[in-house]
Amino acid sequence: MSNCYDHSIKKDMLTSYSGWASKEEAIKHIKQNRQELSDWYFEEDKKYNRALAHFDEWYEEYAGASWEENHEAD
Repeated sequence: MSNCYDHSIKKDMLTSYSGWASKEEAIKHIKQNRQELSDWYFEEDKKYNRALAHFDEWYEEYAGASWEENHEAD
C-alpha cells in the first residue's frame, strides 16, 4: 500500500470523526465502523467461497449457460 493511499484513508477517517465530543467517543465509532467493515468483508468473501465450491452452478447462473456451452468454439 502506498503512503499516498494510506494517507487518504486516514484523512477520510479523521474528517468523518471531527464532530465527536471526545477521543473515547471517536475511538468507539472507529471500532464500530471497523466491525461493520469486517462483517461486510465476511459476507463478500462467502460469495467467492460459494463460486469456488460450486463453480459450475455459479458460472451457469451468471453466464446464462454452462462453461462448455460458452466455450465450444474455443
